[in-house]
Amino acid sequence: MNILKKGISVLLITGLIISCDDDDITGTPGETMSVLSSISATPSGDGTIIKVTPLSVGVDSYTVDFGHGGSTATIAEQNGSASYDYPNEVEEVDYTITVTSKAAGQDDITKTIDITVTHTPTPISTTPASPSGNDSDVFAIFSNGMDFNGGLLSWENGLDQAKEVIANIVPVNGNDVIQMSRLGDETGVVELDEEVVVAEAFASPSNDALEGIGATRIQFDVHSVFAEGIDKLKITLVNGDNDDEYVLDGIDLTDGDWANLDYNLATDFSAPVVRIDEIKFELGTGGTASDHATINVDNITLSKAPSATILNGGFDQSTAQWRFATFTDGTTTPFGSSSDGSWTNYDGSDNGKKTRGAKWTSSQSGGPLQSSGSRYAYQALTLTPDTDYILEYEYAIKDDTADDPIGGRRIVGVVLGDHYIDGADAVDGVNSNLGNHVGTIAEGKFSATRGTLVQIAFNSGESGEVSVMFYAVTPKDGWIDNVKVYED
Repeated sequence: MNILKKGISVLLITGLIISCDDDDITGTPGETMSVLSSISATPSGDGTIIKVTPLSVGVDSYTVDFGHGGSTATIAEQNGSASYDYPNEVEEVDYTITVTSKAAGQDDITKTIDITVTHTPTPISTTPASPSGNDSDVFAIFSNGMDFNGGLLSWENGLDQAKEVIANIVPVNGNDVIQMSRLGDETGVVELDEEVVVAEAFASPSNDALEGIGATRIQFDVHSVFAEGIDKLKITLVNGDNDDEYVLDGIDLTDGDWANLDYNLATDFSAPVVRIDEIKFELGTGGTASDHATINVDNITLSKAPSATILNGGFDQSTAQWRFATFTDGTTTPFGSSSDGSWTNYDGSDNGKKTRGAKWTSSQSGGPLQSSGSRYAYQALTLTPDTDYILEYEYAIKDDTADDPIGGRRIVGVVLGDHYIDGADAVDGVNSNLGNHVGTIAEGKFSATRGTLVQIAFNSGESGEVSVMFYAVTPKDGWIDNVKVYED
């Protein structure tokens, strides 16, 4: 049996049968006898178009049965050929091609050749634009990252091993794309390596028992060429916890271009989406599946709206929402988690004991102590433009004996008038700020009576896009806690 692989044009499938049996040569002595010595079957075009050429002597014509749906052809001349385009609805199919030669006054001669047509769609050559926005607002289920400085910068939030559990990954110019075929009859499935709970998508992975920060939308980039794909799509999100399915049907795609699909997780599906373990892609109701019915999928992401309030300001979620996406010659780790935070709860009530907080040590300090290990806490906000606000937080610094840097030990809070991807850019622009405070009160750890409250007034500016940043300059430990931004 011979194998035909779609899309490999150099593959030659040849069935060579040479015989001198009675059914190969016909005629009577003294007459010209017809001979059907062999048949060749070669792919052309996209690989499923098969060209059949009989090799014979003394034959007037041939009838070719391609072995699919009664499809036949007649070859009217010696050394002629006939072609047939086999369907691509299924991945692999066996066919038997039958050729019958005809010559005047002689018996017909019949030969067969067995072939297997295997469908392998041509890899896509284009990729969609990467999602934009703040790194902290995106949770990647399947995406190589955001566009940054001519490359792709990995997302901070997402499934670390998603590519290992999703089949049919096609690399395209350094970017991975999911390819799914035969959606006319089959379902394309993306299995997640771990469940995603929508209400906790942005929770700290170090403490997933705590209430997290939820996603509000889901996005997909989908590409289909209608002549060989589908024109309408059905997407089903599967909750493996109780086998609930959240369905969105009849999605219109764009012929030959990437379509960016963006949906509200609470209102656009058949029910509010709670948890996702699996995503299914199928032909949508009222749609048409053509040829091998292939689509390509990229950038499956969850997102939340740009925040107008500080998230994880009490640091119960450890470092969640406080990281830069990247930091040239530095670290994106924003601070050290601590259980030595304020004795005051985030709502202002007395906790009666210490809470969690953000901590800096001498080796993590910035400013005059700047090094590759310096840590900066950062969070972007999108506020009402040209409005007065207050940045509020508490800080504490150890009073242990040590050699202080020039200017003394301190905790610095800054409001920046922009959003940043690279922490190095934010540090470079720290002196061009909307407001700042240099806290130098060093009385020891937070306690029931210790902790300094800071309130920085600032205006959100024309765009409303601001960010807050904190760092320490101290030979001893320092902390912040209960970070808030609110209108003045």
